[in-house]
Amino acid sequence: MLNNQQHTNVNATVKKPSKTTAFFICLLFACILWLVHALNTVYTHTLKIPVRFKNIPQNKIALNDLPTKLTLDIKASGLKLFFIIYNQTKTIDIDFNDLKTNNKQLNYILSASTINFKPILKFETQIKQISPDTLYFTERSGFQKNVFIKVPLQLKCAQGYGYKKPITNPTFISIWGDTTIIKNIDTIYTEVLNVTEINKSFSKELVIIKPNTSISVNQSKINVAVEVDKLIEQTIYVPIQLLNNEEFRQATIFPQRVKVKFTSIQNTFNITDTIYFKATVTPSKNTNNTKLKVALSTLPGNITVMSIEPKEVEVILIKK
Repeated sequence: MLNNQQHTNVNATVKKPSKTTAFFICLLFACILWLVHALNTVYTHTLKIPVRFKNIPQNKIALNDLPTKLTLDIKASGLKLFFIIYNQTKTIDIDFNDLKTNNKQLNYILSASTINFKPILKFETQIKQISPDTLYFTERSGFQKNVFIKVPLQLKCAQGYGYKKPITNPTFISIWGDTTIIKNIDTIYTEVLNVTEINKSFSKELVIIKPNTSISVNQSKINVAVEVDKLIEQTIYVPIQLLNNEEFRQATIFPQRVKVKFTSIQNTFNITDTIYFKATVTPSKNTNNTKLKVALSTLPGNITVMSIEPKEVEVILIKK
């Protein structure tokens, strides 16, 4: 009798889950099963892959600008697609020497067999289509010439910073066209590099400006790198030299040197560079004793002169 009563009490304490709880438990299991199914299902997905071309043929000209991205239609399981999309950050290098050409060797074919997509995709996937799948070229005609690339600069650093001479890559570019047009061109310009409040190094891709629409170039853009660093202030004393002193038997300059304050980019100025400072005065032929203005006729690179003290010096001249 006692045992039956205890059994009844135990059953009373065990509660059945409510309908709401049971619903959410079923929903959770359904979501897990759906997720497992989705990750194992094979899908077709479109990706846009950044590309960079190497060894572009110099004797041909592209009919259209080379693409910066390729569109890939790939076939893979949901799980693989998840990791491919999550890790899609790298740029693919495409070497023209590895690509197949048509019979005339003018057009280059893009295919999964000649382009290594593994750094991006990571997994074995089926590439169904690449767009564009062909790069169209034509033979260059006319006179060919290598010319210097110049970048118009409008750079302004933040206070306390300076920049070195920008480095262009490449430095020269090949141009093609009619001989009468090409022969007068020795420099080709890019768009203006206009940046303000600079406080760190940077690089930028600039478009080349063709001086004539009939001219062809072997690439439409170049890269410009600008190294930026903090400025340091320095002071040196430079001896003064007298110019055009052949007519004078004796010349006395007081003081004989000037104090030059300048700023330079950190770690770019060496004490041996002081030999490139040259302070000069130029006397007049019609005077013996006068005050002459001091000029810095030569300077090392990557510096900015802040002050020269004194700006004028006394010069006593005795003619021959």
